[in-house]
Amino acid sequence: MFDIVMPLFNKEIYVSRTIEGVLAQSCEEWRLFVVDDGSTDGSVAAVESFDDPRIKLIRQPNAGPGAARNTGILAGGAEWIAFLDADDFWMPDHLQVLGDLRQHFPSAVLIGSAYRQWTGDDVAALPSNGSASLVRYFYEASRQRAPFYTSSAAFSRQAVNAVGLLEHVTVGDEMDLWARLALHGPVAASTRQTVLYRVGTGGITDSNVPVAPQTASLDQISLPVVTLMDRLDGITDPQLRQDVIDYIDFDVGLSLMRAVRAGQIDHARKLLKLFLVGPRGKARIAAILARLPRPFGQRLLMLAFGLKRAVRLSIA
Repeated sequence: MFDIVMPLFNKEIYVSRTIEGVLAQSCEEWRLFVVDDGSTDGSVAAVESFDDPRIKLIRQPNAGPGAARNTGILAGGAEWIAFLDADDFWMPDHLQVLGDLRQHFPSAVLIGSAYRQWTGDDVAALPSNGSASLVRYFYEASRQRAPFYTSSAAFSRQAVNAVGLLEHVTVGDEMDLWARLALHGPVAASTRQTVLYRVGTGGITDSNVPVAPQTASLDQISLPVVTLMDRLDGITDPQLRQDVIDYIDFDVGLSLMRAVRAGQIDHARKLLKLFLVGPRGKARIAAILARLPRPFGQRLLMLAFGLKRAVRLSIA
């Protein structure tokens, strides 16, 4: 049995198709808790149009996705909880793949499957191949190979009871939960794609908002970084500790790249001091640009973006 938790805020045009994907699951042992977070469109009516006793609609004043997910978690009682955003889509074998992960890796507290970005168009069946294994979550995420994301992940109720519910923040509530769970116990993942992750709906992952100049400190990078820095000294496993350091530096690197791209060179130079070890990959290039005299760094950056756009247009 899975409890499925879906926060809902003004997704009238998407939520019906998302629920249809749940109803089509080959694994039928589930309950869906749709937590309406103060929608002002027809989202609630869309959910109420489904006549299935396994679908539970909960309404609350707008409090953000973290609060809505917590409401859904507390409303259920199943041993495992799966997240699903109201504009994404599960392929029919998604819960079955998660169930297989539970069976093959009984010590895991956090599990998930691979996904594919999706614009809402009709999609042929996804590849049915894939492998399952225990993964080093922080290592993979720090190399831009996160094994799953919000709508393709599930976790044990016992584990979330141990590490605590989600924080009430606008962005990063689920990433912080993944970090706490990955510190708490093993993580298992399947490379089989079972989820369509909708892009182009104006969500946070579609935006490219410049970083506002501010005093640079690790507690301003992201919520997971705050959590991990607070617990870093208590991590005794050498490999896990190094993976966590890599993860923190990766998040700092993302902030650095955003600052350089926004032309906030002074802020970028402050961010350079926050790395625990040092920047890697694209963040290393951003670090070089940040250290150059202001006109040269910004001109090189704009040249790089211009070349990137030109290559994309030539390919198209």
